[in-house]
Amino acid sequence: MISDAVEYDIIARNLVSGGGFGYYPGEPTAFRNPLTPFLGAVVYLLTDPNPAAVQILMLVLGALIPPVLYLLARQYIEPPSALLAGVFAVFYPSLVIFSKAFMTETPFALLILLTLLCWNRFMTTIRGGWGVIVIGGVFMGLALLTRSTPGPLLILWILYMIIDGGRERWKHLIRFAVFCGIAFLIILPWCLRNHTIFGQWSWVSTNGGYTLWQRYNHLPPNGTIDSRQDVQQELQRIYQITKTQVNAGEEPVEVFRPYMAQTVRGYLLRLGPEEKEYVRSFEGLNEAQVDRRLFREATAAMLHAPRRTAIKLIKNIIKYWEPYHDPDLKHRVRRYYLSYGIIAPFMLWGLMLSVPLRRRFMLLYITIFGFWLVSAVALHQIRYRLPVECIGLIFASAAVITLFRRPGKPWLPWTIIGIVVSVNIVIMLFGGPFFRNFREAIHAIN
Repeated sequence: MISDAVEYDIIARNLVSGGGFGYYPGEPTAFRNPLTPFLGAVVYLLTDPNPAAVQILMLVLGALIPPVLYLLARQYIEPPSALLAGVFAVFYPSLVIFSKAFMTETPFALLILLTLLCWNRFMTTIRGGWGVIVIGGVFMGLALLTRSTPGPLLILWILYMIIDGGRERWKHLIRFAVFCGIAFLIILPWCLRNHTIFGQWSWVSTNGGYTLWQRYNHLPPNGTIDSRQDVQQELQRIYQITKTQVNAGEEPVEVFRPYMAQTVRGYLLRLGPEEKEYVRSFEGLNEAQVDRRLFREATAAMLHAPRRTAIKLIKNIIKYWEPYHDPDLKHRVRRYYLSYGIIAPFMLWGLMLSVPLRRRFMLLYITIFGFWLVSAVALHQIRYRLPVECIGLIFASAAVITLFRRPGKPWLPWTIIGIVVSVNIVIMLFGGPFFRNFREAIHAIN
């Protein structure tokens, strides 16, 4: 019932049937990044359309994350800590859960870890290493085809190399330019396809402006679609209708297709009667034109109300690290994120322990900050934090090993771990009202 997975399934089926990358045959879209639907289409060619077959592929990709995380951790921390990071990844609930979903989380996390593995290799190599650069560029290109959010990481890393690149600065910049060039060659065919269809250049997908517009617009009451009761009620109504139809035995693809095919106009069509003229003003625009206009409107809204924009940014900066899952679709209830709540204190301690060797860990710092920045500015959902949590396991495992190496007090590590686990269980069982009130207090700031 997650709309992302439904859309990938519909597009994959359409690809297999010869209808192209879209929700209906002959009606192309670029609203979704292409790699995940194409993976589904390849599986469907071999097995006939069946989401369970894609789930098996996702399980295989998910099983690769722990060993890749171990190899990445070995480049930063000692072997026992790196091994512990890999073991944590094997049992980390979010990685397990998303490894069975027809969504971007698993392939994206794997591609980001592989990209970081290559980045670190060629940053620590003075000469040669061109093979690693090419492979890393391919991984980055595939990551961009899976989700568009790694783009700012490239800018942040270039800035870091310019500011603190040392005597090998220009060599690294040249090699990094080749790395970026390979990545853009990977996404270029898709960008050319979009230009051919829509008559203008756009990024990998046509949902960037739409995503930004959801949080920054001129609509009442506060320029945020999530606070619109009419929109949320309409979405809940659609959820109940589709759930009823699917439970009655109707084909899920046909039930969901009309709603998924609305692409960038999705939230526009949910607006109330007082915005009818505004919605009509989008008629005649293609998907890319709608997205570009929404991006311009979002940017104008941010500049028009800088104080409100700053408050929204601060809210998302705080919420990015909250220990609660996204609300479920039916009741909008947030479940406590127990595994993250337990790992987070050790992750923070590990980050503090790494500060004396901060130049070695700079790539990981920048990656964490880059994803944090994107979520703070644009739409934030907890599952978008999954690559950061994978990196966090590296720091958490280093902190745990350090804790067990403290001499003379063998009882201390187990006591601290027991306290952290117990506190999180208490919060999970009894802390809901407190944190709900705390979150509502943050939302009330305007």
